[in-house]
Amino acid sequence: MCLGAMPKINNFFTFRLYSRCRDNRTFCRTSTFKMKNRFLPYLPGILLFLLTLVIAFLTYKDYGISWDELDQRKIGTLTYNYITSGDQALFKYAFRQYGTGFELPLIFFEKWFKLTDTREVYQMRHLVTHILFLISALSVYIMSFRLTRNTIIASLCFIMMAFAPRIYAHSFFNTKDIPFLCMFIITLAFSQLAFDKNKPAFYIVLGLLAGYTTSIRVMGIMLCGFLAFMLFLDFWAQRNDKEGKKKALINLAAYLGCYALMLTAAWPYLWKNPLGNFIESYVVMSHYNWDAYVLLRGNYEHTTELPWSYFPTWFVITTPILWTACGAAGFGMIIKDFFKNAKTYFKNSNERNYMLYLACFIVPVFAVIKLNAVIYDDWRHLYFVYPPFVLLGIYFIHKMFATKFKWVVVGVCALQVALVGFFMVQAHPFQQVYFNELTSKGDQSLRLNYEMEYWGCSFKQGLEHLVAKQPTDTIRLCCNYDDPVKNNILMLQAKDRGRFVFTDVKHADYFVTNFRGHAEDYPSKNIEYEINVLDNCIMRIYNLKQTPAQAK
Repeated sequence: MCLGAMPKINNFFTFRLYSRCRDNRTFCRTSTFKMKNRFLPYLPGILLFLLTLVIAFLTYKDYGISWDELDQRKIGTLTYNYITSGDQALFKYAFRQYGTGFELPLIFFEKWFKLTDTREVYQMRHLVTHILFLISALSVYIMSFRLTRNTIIASLCFIMMAFAPRIYAHSFFNTKDIPFLCMFIITLAFSQLAFDKNKPAFYIVLGLLAGYTTSIRVMGIMLCGFLAFMLFLDFWAQRNDKEGKKKALINLAAYLGCYALMLTAAWPYLWKNPLGNFIESYVVMSHYNWDAYVLLRGNYEHTTELPWSYFPTWFVITTPILWTACGAAGFGMIIKDFFKNAKTYFKNSNERNYMLYLACFIVPVFAVIKLNAVIYDDWRHLYFVYPPFVLLGIYFIHKMFATKFKWVVVGVCALQVALVGFFMVQAHPFQQVYFNELTSKGDQSLRLNYEMEYWGCSFKQGLEHLVAKQPTDTIRLCCNYDDPVKNNILMLQAKDRGRFVFTDVKHADYFVTNFRGHAEDYPSKNIEYEINVLDNCIMRIYNLKQTPAQAK
């Protein structure tokens, strides 16, 4: 024995450890210590996750309902009715091509918890969506640590992901783009593990994850292609090894088979005609014809004729400047290192992971620009390219950590985190209108040049103000758009929802606007209530009872 009398053996691992100590007569450590040592590097990520989870439980009720949430819930409900009772209404619905991989589980949650009040239903949806987002941020931490073996860098990566202001706010009320972003990055994280372990069981899970991701948004087919290409590279590398080639083929078959299985299972719209309905959905969603105008640099641009600079402009002015600079630097470094030693980037290595992240960022952006696909409402349709971009930035930061500028980088990053954190606290719960220091903000410049609170979530606070001011009797409203205001009435107490009546400007008590489609002020000076973020008004209520507004 190495340490006196044999202590009580609690498990198999401890037994093996003490046996080794007895044989070698050396100082031993328990398996518990080994396990703790193994998982200790992930503790900062877990703590960050728990901290953000506490914040979520304290704040999730603050967010209003976005414009599209009722439609999203409806397609989930129609899908639920189809699989539980055979109701065919799903196939006649205008938005039937939308993936329901995430909407359907939300309906199941609604049924399981017996939620009937709309306020509780949408609060549940907001909380569940955000928790998935936080899980994806934790997966980014794990990815980053496995790439860099540095807990400081991995923690920064978590923060860059979880506290991107616009995406953070959307992670409560956007069940279209955020769940896809989450599953996109979770799938990427697991792919890192799958290629490391290189066993069929891991590729089965990878296929299931990639298939589920595509069931949320059809764009997931691109991620499927990227991962399949990497598996093909592994097959090509083993082409002269009979056993290795066989194993690579099994891995590829396991991945693709499970991808198709999960995609079909999680998207009931495909059940009748898997290939035909998938192609229909892909065509419709890649060339979605929304006939409207959006505000860009002070001009109203038609959604089908947006300039190629639409995404680059929005991305640059709404992402924290330092994260943009780091991502761009990492992008350049990876390209440079690739040309120095291209073979390394085609092998199953960390470097190939970075090439995958680069492809996940640049290919969707290039495809949208080249195909002139319709995107609007800032760049929310491409939010899923942000996590890969963060990982490109991590490549640069990791390189800088190996130089004498390490602590300079830490200091600058800490400053950027502080600035973003200050904005998010100050602007809560309207982080979705974040613009960085590259934009002018004085004299309502943001509102006059760019879309701001386009989904109308802030109407929740406006309606709460009116209810508090006028606790009884009917409240007559006129709005620039009725739908988002009506949506947010559902977030009020049940006793107050029926008191609102929508009418024309001549008979209304209040005119409510989020300035969408009409960025300028309205003629009335009698402002009842308004919300300002970055010194720009994002929502305003005019009192018409005293001074009627000439609203148009």
